[in-house]
Amino acid sequence: MAMPWVDAVRTAAMPRIKARRGRHFIDEGGRLFWINGPEEHCYLSEQRQWRVGLSFDDVLDWKQCAPSGLVSQRFGSLQAACEAYEHSQIQWYQDLYLQRMGAQMAAHRGDDDYKPTAMKQAEAQGARPRRQPWKLPEPLGPVCGLPPRHEVATASASGSPAEVAHPRRRRRSARRLAEL
Repeated sequence: MAMPWVDAVRTAAMPRIKARRGRHFIDEGGRLFWINGPEEHCYLSEQRQWRVGLSFDDVLDWKQCAPSGLVSQRFGSLQAACEAYEHSQIQWYQDLYLQRMGAQMAAHRGDDDYKPTAMKQAEAQGARPRRQPWKLPEPLGPVCGLPPRHEVATASASGSPAEVAHPRRRRRSARRLAEL
């Protein structure tokens, strides 16, 4: 006799694919994977993400992921790979070459001014320039009681004190520390 609560625990522990685009998919836990290799002999490759708060599409469009080095066994089709993942039938292996390559990709793509080559080429041919989604605009007004950064820079250029003290920040001078 099967106990219904056991089946509920099993299904809760199995990963579910939340979104898929082409050969990339993301699960409900936020882990990103790429299905690599030819369709009839493919495998899963875990992708590491380094920017917080980007949507699944932004991560893919801006190439803000790289291989972690964790790869699966081979599958006969893309569908078989997805089904095996959702049924927790994956055997994971560490690929050191892929891990090193992923670290190099992350170092290159992690730059704040990074833009994928295809996007740069499209902009050079007249496409609308796109701004990196991880670059936030300068705040328009005070943030926690301090003036915006550009106002502090202008104040220092005009002869006013360059640094504005935070109202809750405590300072200790070297002289006071020497007296202790």
